[in-house]
Amino acid sequence: MDRIGLDGGRQATFEVLGDGVAALMLPGGPGLSARYMRGTAELFHAWFASYLVDPHGSGGSSAPADPASYSPEGHARFYEEVRAALRLDKVILIGHSFGATTALTYAALFPNVVDRVIAIAPFGMGSAVDESEGGAAAVEMDEMLARHAGSEWHPKAREAWDTWTERILAAENAAVAEEMLRVVLPLYVAHPDDPTVRAKMEEFGRDIKVDLTAMKAWEAGLYQGIDLRPAVGQISCPTLLVAGELDLICGPAQAGPIHDALPDSTLQIIPDCGHMAVIEKPDELRHVVLDWLG
Repeated sequence: MDRIGLDGGRQATFEVLGDGVAALMLPGGPGLSARYMRGTAELFHAWFASYLVDPHGSGGSSAPADPASYSPEGHARFYEEVRAALRLDKVILIGHSFGATTALTYAALFPNVVDRVIAIAPFGMGSAVDESEGGAAAVEMDEMLARHAGSEWHPKAREAWDTWTERILAAENAAVAEEMLRVVLPLYVAHPDDPTVRAKMEEFGRDIKVDLTAMKAWEAGLYQGIDLRPAVGQISCPTLLVAGELDLICGPAQAGPIHDALPDSTLQIIPDCGHMAVIEKPDELRHVVLDWLG
């Protein structure tokens, strides 16, 4: 990983993969390093020069002084600082999950430096907001959680899922959170018992490294009240929203309201796909993105 200096003696670590238009690759989490996006960068290596920047507090990037900066707004300001330090002109933003939420927030805060946004599995409404709106996302999540109730791994994964917030807040080291993520990973795909998908998810799980402070900040109140709809109305660039039909946490019930609130947006639903399109449906994801880019 390369390093670049930021104000106040801080630093950001990053790597660049591929050739083409500059694209900032924003990983999920929060609290996961830029390695999370390597698969996406490799999928588009012939079209983008993908800048995989470790979020502040992850990898080798300096942690923020205030845990409140682990919000989407705080992440967006950090990435904008890195973009300026790298002397990049206009960029394409490509984010997945929380990274997609950050990408949309970034485009709303810094419209003059963003050419396009590709938000894969964006998270737009926290649990409290969804409940106040009728609970469509919660219903979608429950349906997806029940899909694999007969699988051998399901009871352990479901127990970790149902106790996630309290266990993360009680954790004292990152290894606890990393193991919990590995346990729940099968829930994030549509066909976890498929041998090819299972092998890819196990490989993905081995690479997981988390910033526990970021995860604690998210679980302590950041996600419950998040509502992207007011912010996305400020986005002026073309935006592609991609959601898996069977995504339990960032599916159509999350992507739809973002699309409705975003003036210049296209929503594409990938059939028979969960949260990890780059693992489950890479050819379809590439086709959707490149077709939209024209």
